[in-house]
Amino acid sequence: MTALGAATAVRVRVAGAVRSLVGRATAAGRILLGRGPGGRKLQSAMTRSCTLLPLLLAGMAMPALARDSGPNPWEVVGEVLRQSGKPAADLRRPRPAVSKVEAAELWDAVLTRLVKHTAGESDDAARRQRFLLVLLSGRHDGVALLASDVPVPEPLRELFLLSWDRLAPELRQLVQELDSQAAKSLRALLEAGDALRAAQALGDAIGLRVTPQALRELARLVLPESAGDPLAYDLALDPDLRLLFGFGPPLPAAQPSRLLRSSLPAATADNARWFIASAFAAPAPAQLAIDPETAALARRLNDWLPTRSDLPDYLPAMRTLLQRIADATWQQREGAGRAIEPRFNELYRDLVLATAWQESCWRQFVRRKGKVQPIQSGIGAVGLMQVYPRVWRGFYDVAGLHGDVAYNGRAGAEILHHYLRDYALARSEAAAAGDADDLARATYAVYNGGPGHLNRYRQPTQRAGLREIDSSFLQKYLAVKAGKELEVGKCFSGADPAR
Repeated sequence: MTALGAATAVRVRVAGAVRSLVGRATAAGRILLGRGPGGRKLQSAMTRSCTLLPLLLAGMAMPALARDSGPNPWEVVGEVLRQSGKPAADLRRPRPAVSKVEAAELWDAVLTRLVKHTAGESDDAARRQRFLLVLLSGRHDGVALLASDVPVPEPLRELFLLSWDRLAPELRQLVQELDSQAAKSLRALLEAGDALRAAQALGDAIGLRVTPQALRELARLVLPESAGDPLAYDLALDPDLRLLFGFGPPLPAAQPSRLLRSSLPAATADNARWFIASAFAAPAPAQLAIDPETAALARRLNDWLPTRSDLPDYLPAMRTLLQRIADATWQQREGAGRAIEPRFNELYRDLVLATAWQESCWRQFVRRKGKVQPIQSGIGAVGLMQVYPRVWRGFYDVAGLHGDVAYNGRAGAEILHHYLRDYALARSEAAAAGDADDLARATYAVYNGGPGHLNRYRQPTQRAGLREIDSSFLQKYLAVKAGKELEVGKCFSGADPAR
């Protein structure tokens, strides 16, 4: 087929999509007219339809050869229309639903691949951190969705809308910095994503939905074929992801506890990784160093399920491990070019101990119904530092988070360092709040709730449950700061009695 013929075929397909859209809006209007005071509803539906029509028509107005020479967002929009089922007249028929869990994993898979690809197009470390914020915020959206008992009819749509409003501005800025050839696929992604975003204002009036297939086609506008299926979700460690966002090589390999006789979570083979050249522009920083004495201490604690009678020995040993983990993480991050001013060293060390106290009472394992297992929250946070595998998949070995107290501690300490440096300090939280200790409070708030929670502790209208969490953390942090960290033993009421 000639270029002109191909362009004509594209125009015909888009025109068909537009006619389908108009037909759906008209059918929706007829239905709405029969629902009561339909005049206003019909006018509203048709007004919303006009929001999307210019986007579709603009695709037809693009130069034919330009559209045919690269990714075509309008084909994606047409595919969305075709995949969305019949017009509004058929809306009363049941349609397959995507569960909350499926939605969280599908959107995380797509968002991770989009963020990884687009962040890799930039050498600007600050811009990459903004893309990381988009990724972590989107993953925390998924955790919040799963934690809520409120029914969500279309959870995939909700997650897309939340993340697209964060991702699109970063894409627009990036497009302006790239040459025309490199920016072509990103422009296509922006146009198609914006069209899909605008279409959601139409709701069920024309049957446009955010479906797994729509997201797959959206992602394929920019992803190379080697990226595999954009919807594939796994828990595998991804060294490229760590390097891209400044975390360095993977942490030292985890050593599973002998207390765990059942199998730990297995990460599927990572068949969706692809090389990002710019991620390796600088030499990889050294791994976190572990001295033999600390390694021996970690092995001892990893095979220890303390009883109340053990606390005089267990708690000082765990304090030593946490302090050494904090010091080693501080030094490794400094060597990787991610240093924090030395005057905050003690604050960071206290922050690590207080967070472990708040999250787990310095425990990695508990016994439930006669079986030893990692301590885990109702929404999946696990271990000593209560790290969310759903939020930090790819950055850490999920089996290690479950089965190795030292590995879990290192992961939590690294995350806290990231949030202290790149959020609390970078956004001058201490100056805004007027107290250096508020850096610890802000860092913990992000650790607990995600990037959007940075200043929640100083919001007078914050939800009571979050205020209670922040108040509880502050008490523990101040106790650690005052040298009273062994008071953590007070929360060991659930420890097994001595046998």
